[in-house]
Amino acid sequence: MVYFSGGGVQIFSMGMVAMLLASPFKAFAGMNEAFAQFAPKDSTNTRAFTTLLLQKVAYILCNLLTLLVGMWKCNQMGLLPVGTGDWLQFEHRGEVCNPFFSILP
Repeated sequence: MVYFSGGGVQIFSMGMVAMLLASPFKAFAGMNEAFAQFAPKDSTNTRAFTTLLLQKVAYILCNLLTLLVGMWKCNQMGLLPVGTGDWLQFEHRGEVCNPFFSILP
């Protein structure tokens, strides 16, 4: 679905990228509730993080991959400041030392 959003900065592409970046955080917030129905019947707390730990780690890794795809898409659209020209306002230039003026009295 990300492939169909295009590479330009349009309203549809921005909405797609916003959903792509927001969905992993929503998934992290509701992870224990999503896995509660799969917890073993004999477990004391079905919403604990340690219940189904391996499956939850795989779920977190897949959501991190989704977040990385969103960051890649932002980079492809030119929304991430990765070039030197993006940071010119923070660059401070020093004074130029001219050796000709230093030998004059």
